[in-house]
Amino acid sequence: MNEYLILSILLLAHLLGDFYLQSEGMVKAKYFGSKKKWFKLGPLSTHIAHALIHGGLVLGLLVSFRILDLIEVSTTEVWLLFISLTFGHLFIDISKSWFSSQCSVFKNNAFPTLIVDQIAHTVFIFCIWIGFFDRFGNWVDSLNLQSLIMVIAYLLVLKPTSIIVQLILLSKDHNGETRAEFTEKTEMVTADNDKQLPNAGKVIGYIERVVILTLIFADQYTAIGFIIAAKSVLRFGENNSKDTKLNEYVLLGTLASFAIVLLVGVMTKFIVENLTM
Repeated sequence: MNEYLILSILLLAHLLGDFYLQSEGMVKAKYFGSKKKWFKLGPLSTHIAHALIHGGLVLGLLVSFRILDLIEVSTTEVWLLFISLTFGHLFIDISKSWFSSQCSVFKNNAFPTLIVDQIAHTVFIFCIWIGFFDRFGNWVDSLNLQSLIMVIAYLLVLKPTSIIVQLILLSKDHNGETRAEFTEKTEMVTADNDKQLPNAGKVIGYIERVVILTLIFADQYTAIGFIIAAKSVLRFGENNSKDTKLNEYVLLGTLASFAIVLLVGVMTKFIVENLTM
């Protein structure tokens, strides 16, 4: 329990430092090539200041919890955690800023940059924690067949399900229209070009299927019913019933997606429950 409390402290320090004690000005000043400065500091100096804030949070929280006798950690471990996490955070942030200035994928899209950055920081924190407290063996022991089956289920309801739904829709007749023509028509009816979000439909599908699968594993079938009803009503009335065929096309895709995730979820739950018996 002591080791897991320390891990929670390290993650808390990261959240406070990255999201609550980092101003917008600091974020912009950290990018190489930016003309903005944070308290007259250049990009490298801003990176160092931000890393020291993180290190200070780690040091302050560990010392405070140690004084309160909530955790057992040596002085050497406290200082080593401070040094390793400070320099690790600095290295990851500098690498992110450099890649953002060089790679167009990250330069023009802040979302993947944020996701990659946070994954890198989280993995680094876990690696440092494992290195100090040797909890990797316990993690390996906790892995089992049931966990692997559930991971496979989540993977199945993402891209494979999207492909299956697309194939189902492609099998329908669209009055002689090609797939490209019908897709263009769908996009024109559902939203104006300047108001559309790229790949929004795909992302929405991924999120809703993950949510539904999680609700199945949690035995919350009532909530699933509300999601299906609400989504069907919204999608069917998307173009104010001006095109019945288009409405049916959209509704077919929505219900096919839900049917697949329900099938995967129920089958996975049945398998997992029978393996534990």
